[in-house]
Amino acid sequence: MCLYVEVIFYSGQRKELPASGYRPDAVFQGNQDYWGITFLDLPVERFDVATPAMIKFTFQDSHYQEVVPGQFFTILEGARQVGEGKIISIEEK
Repeated sequence: MCLYVEVIFYSGQRKELPASGYRPDAVFQGNQDYWGITFLDLPVERFDVATPAMIKFTFQDSHYQEVVPGQFFTILEGARQVGEGKIISIEEK
C-alpha cells in the first residue's frame, strides 16, 4: 500500500530539498506517535510550495488502517518539524 499526499517543506528548516528515498518521521493528526515514512516519489522543486508525493510506512503496515484521506501530518527530523502534509488517498500498490 501507499499514500498519495500533498506536502510542504518549510524554508529555513533544511539546507536542501529532500528527494525520493527520503525517510523522516511523521506524526499524524489524532496520534502522538512518531511513525517512519519513506517518500517513494517526491518531485519537490521549491520550499513553502505544496507538492504531490507518494509515501509508504517504513516499518509497520498496520499504520495504513489508522489513517484516512484528509488527515494532516507533520514531517519531522528528530524533534524538528521540517514540513507538513495531508493524505489525499490510500492506494493498494
